[in-house]
Amino acid sequence: MNKAELLQYYTKFTPYTDPGEYGYLFHELPRGLPELCHLIKCQLIHPSMIKKVRHSLTHFTKNEDEKFYQVTEMLEALVERNADGITFDRLPSERLLISCRFHSLLLISMLRSQGIPVRCRVGFASYLSENHRKYIDHWICEVWDDTEKRWIRVDPDLELIDIQGDEFLMAGDAWLMARDKEINPQLFGVKKSWGMHYIRNNLCYDLNAILGNELRYWDYPPLCQKEMDELDWEELQLLDEIALYLQDPDENHDQLQALFLEHDFLHFKG
Repeated sequence: MNKAELLQYYTKFTPYTDPGEYGYLFHELPRGLPELCHLIKCQLIHPSMIKKVRHSLTHFTKNEDEKFYQVTEMLEALVERNADGITFDRLPSERLLISCRFHSLLLISMLRSQGIPVRCRVGFASYLSENHRKYIDHWICEVWDDTEKRWIRVDPDLELIDIQGDEFLMAGDAWLMARDKEINPQLFGVKKSWGMHYIRNNLCYDLNAILGNELRYWDYPPLCQKEMDELDWEELQLLDEIALYLQDPDENHDQLQALFLEHDFLHFKG
């Protein structure tokens, strides 16, 4: 597809980002990225922050990621906790305790409701680690800036706009760097899970996200259910090819789609 068709593609809701019957909640949203990101933080709390706000929580005190898959489910829960909408600063007890994927999906849903091209990207953020020494698993958004004619990286969880350089490494970049021994794969992951398998998993998630399948981070495609030493040469070459195409997902969108359709083991079968 050409550039105009591609941008139009990224204004369309996916099953995961469609607000459904709760689309009315978006009618009075602000239009600026800083304002939208701030508003999202008035609705959501990342589970890593629970300890800091636990004294303000009541019924919901643990990570709620497993309760939700789609934006419709998130909006339904927000309305159940306070029906006054999503354009105000909720009490902590009225917010959802969910991670970066869900922050990104909500921003995508909001922006697409305004006709703005946006997509989810999966990779690793150095700004989440102490002294930027490691790259932490993270999901962000790419938003099309029609003035500058480029994608800008936006982290709604940290309220960061136009992330630069290697502060956020796309999964494809991390894969190629690790395969070429330019960087230690043990620097990539989260908590007690680090290494090449984590980069591979995020590479498959990023491929899916580019194609409109914003999987949850425990929705492993069959290829990601293998140990790394169980991957054969052809599978490794395929992952290399995906990572190379993801260097320019606009130019290579059709090739990425073709590879995805050709190989069932890249699909999550829930």
